[in-house]
Amino acid sequence: MRKRRLFNIFSVSVAVVSNAVLVGGCGPAVHNEVAERARHWFSKPHGNGFSAKVSEYRAILDRQTRSLQAGVVFPDWGYGCMSMDEPAEAAHWTPFLEYGIEYFLRTYSKPYSQRAEQLIAFLFGVASHQVADEQWHSLSGLRDGFMEVLSQSTFGGEFSRAHDVLDVGGDFAMAHMDGLRYILDKWSVPMDDVLEIYRAMGFSLSRWRLNICITRQLYAMEAVKRFGQNLFSSYASKAPMLTERVDDYYIGGLFSMAAGTSECWRSLVDWFELGEFSKKCLVSDYAQGDEPDGDGREDERRRRFRRAPSHQRSPAEAILDAIWPQDAWMRGVNESMAVAAVAAEALVGHDGSLVVSAKNMLFPAVPNEFSGHHGAAASRDSGSSRQHVFAAHKKDEHNQQNGTHAAADACSDITAMFTRVKQLYSTDPYCAFGTAVAAGDFNGNGKLDLAISAPFYTSRNIGSTLGAGAVFVVQEADIAYSFSQQNIVDADPLILTPVIHDNTTSYPLFGSSLAVIDFNADGIDDLAVGSSAYGSAATGAHLGRVDIYLGHLGSGLSTVPDFSLTAAQLSQYMDSPFAYQRIGGFLFGEDIDNDGFKDLLIGAPYHSDVPYELHAGRVFGYLSRPRLLAVAGGHMGAPDISLASPQRQPFEWFGVSAKTVHVDAINTTLLLVGAPGHKQKDAGSSFEHVLAGSVYAFAVDCGAPEKPKPPVFEGMRFAATKDKTQLGSQIHVWQVPGRPKTPLVIFGSPSEYSSGDGFSAAQHLADVPDPSVPERGWQAGEVRIVDPSKWRRHVENGESNDEGADEELAGLLNTLYGAQSPGHFGRALAAADDDLWIGEPLSQKEDGRIYRWRAGLEQPECFFAPKSMSRARFGHRILAAEQRVDAAAAAADGSSGLLVVTAPHDSQFSRLAGSVMLLRRE
Repeated sequence: MRKRRLFNIFSVSVAVVSNAVLVGGCGPAVHNEVAERARHWFSKPHGNGFSAKVSEYRAILDRQTRSLQAGVVFPDWGYGCMSMDEPAEAAHWTPFLEYGIEYFLRTYSKPYSQRAEQLIAFLFGVASHQVADEQWHSLSGLRDGFMEVLSQSTFGGEFSRAHDVLDVGGDFAMAHMDGLRYILDKWSVPMDDVLEIYRAMGFSLSRWRLNICITRQLYAMEAVKRFGQNLFSSYASKAPMLTERVDDYYIGGLFSMAAGTSECWRSLVDWFELGEFSKKCLVSDYAQGDEPDGDGREDERRRRFRRAPSHQRSPAEAILDAIWPQDAWMRGVNESMAVAAVAAEALVGHDGSLVVSAKNMLFPAVPNEFSGHHGAAASRDSGSSRQHVFAAHKKDEHNQQNGTHAAADACSDITAMFTRVKQLYSTDPYCAFGTAVAAGDFNGNGKLDLAISAPFYTSRNIGSTLGAGAVFVVQEADIAYSFSQQNIVDADPLILTPVIHDNTTSYPLFGSSLAVIDFNADGIDDLAVGSSAYGSAATGAHLGRVDIYLGHLGSGLSTVPDFSLTAAQLSQYMDSPFAYQRIGGFLFGEDIDNDGFKDLLIGAPYHSDVPYELHAGRVFGYLSRPRLLAVAGGHMGAPDISLASPQRQPFEWFGVSAKTVHVDAINTTLLLVGAPGHKQKDAGSSFEHVLAGSVYAFAVDCGAPEKPKPPVFEGMRFAATKDKTQLGSQIHVWQVPGRPKTPLVIFGSPSEYSSGDGFSAAQHLADVPDPSVPERGWQAGEVRIVDPSKWRRHVENGESNDEGADEELAGLLNTLYGAQSPGHFGRALAAADDDLWIGEPLSQKEDGRIYRWRAGLEQPECFFAPKSMSRARFGHRILAAEQRVDAAAAAADGSSGLLVVTAPHDSQFSRLAGSVMLLRRE
């Protein structure tokens, strides 16, 4: 009888659910991922005052994880569920927290009981949800939040398509990335307290409605854990941004949302401890016109949460709809509730809390179209439908089905190729060790030093603000290869940390990018470090910073910046007062003026001169010259070079890549700048290919170094003619031994649809359709090897400067094709001597692989990392360099080149902490 009653109650919601059309926020997996990262960063050394209080609340979150994870998902509970949209919407805004904490302060006192701690953790979770949704959905006027940028760059401004891909696909991306093993299968909701909070806000709710809707949320969360990665392809194939930037995008990426949540939680400590609500969490809390109307704070709070009902699908419902027909999952939820009731697994405890468990939840059979067709990634991940462009023989099916590394006849263990192997790692969770890597001779001793960044390093031992980031500098020759693995802090590194001020964010992402330059032209390498989130506010108009650490003969790098440039300082040199400055994420060391010293190029693809050209991008350049150092951290001054795209477009992302190449045959240096977001029109029509990508070539006048002229665009560019190719994502220059002086240029387009060499040219060049089930080859990636000596000759013969299809690309020598979807073949490029190294970090369920190719090889050689590096994104960055800067000395003592491969998602030592492999032969 009780089971039948539960079925009848739940069926009431069917009519409401079936009429919903739009998705209403981040999915439960994304929200949990944000809160889990924030929980780690929400910590301070034990001590007196505020630090001690933060530690106390962190301990509560650790003890009450069930309530934290329930609160993280809770605000979406009523969307599309029995007409509960309005109370669900109210939980998304600050007044819910204010009423909640006021209720808490009236009801509980120290020492806190378990029930009190559960409510604390629950409200912290709700706050995390609010912060994440505001950034993720570009609410409160955030013009360049994740949702806004995805909609405008990929879907022509169609928000409904962006919502579907991001809100549902985001959860499947979390399952594909990590497996979500940390998410619990049981939630504890302080139900009595929640009902009282809603009552204070003017809502009268039924306990049984909350029970049903919350159970549906847990049911969806468990479905994502079990089945989500198999639906990843159907969503990620539509939007490269979902696979490429969900981690690190500066407004609405996982790091950004987690950093914002951690900062918000610090404000909540004051709320709980002092009852003082002046420090807010949301951008909307500080928006103009948000002051009380004159009737007092109480009326203002009511005005702000009394919003029109959304009538949206909840993310939970959208996820379940993506896996099963609605009637199937509705029956599954109902039957699971009935089983839980009989087994007393969903009950209200004596303390008034609702405990819901996924232990015995019943899920419908997975439809055939999901397991074999709709779940294209599943069959591809298990092997049978993968491309085998590089494989000499088909892989062993048994090994593929069990998720092992590539078979020996297709890929080899990279450690077997080198006699000396060293893995440096971090034990700091989520620090992304290996995000960037650079090599230079910083002390003038002829040996290479390695700089490795971890933008979210949070060690208490280095005196930096938590979450600030770090760059570790080690001399490769001093590393003891007798130990195969070593914690980076035990390798005696120089640790560089950011400059943090009281009025700047605590999470500047110090180490977002690195570049080796010679800023003061003294012959000793210097290091440029980018901080892409430095500023007074993470959502402000001026974001980012670049620090220059000079190298010194005998002593190495300075320990504090010698020169610096903030986005706010750079804005002083712009003509437009409306410019949005975004710097620090893309740095390049290139000899622009051909004087033998590496200059600094600052790629600013998210820069906007005017509001209607958001993310058009720019490149700023600082030429090397003797410089007098006035004070530490001296301002770098105005840039010597400021370049905009010759065909400036919104979301073109001009400046993602930059590289110089000297074409000896015509004595010309070209500066190549990538704009992977470029929209390319079809000839003779108005149809645009989105994210096709373009590379612009600027000619550099090297005649008068004392009066350098800015590079000039003379009409030469290379544009792709396929959607989502993103040509210009990676550019590399390869000086091949034995060739003429002009090196080769390598274009990597890791998100490109790769048809492989078994398809006809017509198929290869055609636009990829956008079906619900992606074709084989989406985001597999391609790499083009080009001889630039033919570019000018091509132009001088009167042919088109606007290169398009491969058959028309002047100087094209070879095209290499990605082997897996989404492998992102070409994400990293490096070359040394005869070898070209190519990274494919998302292949093998994000384990990652790298390839070696040289002229004459029919296909690249494939290598994987040791088996312990599961889902590590091996091949995210590759660096190939001589072990000694002095090549003659290296040849004399028999030492060989050094290969460095990063894996910033390696979790074998701590979750998503990252590692870096150093490889070389004797």
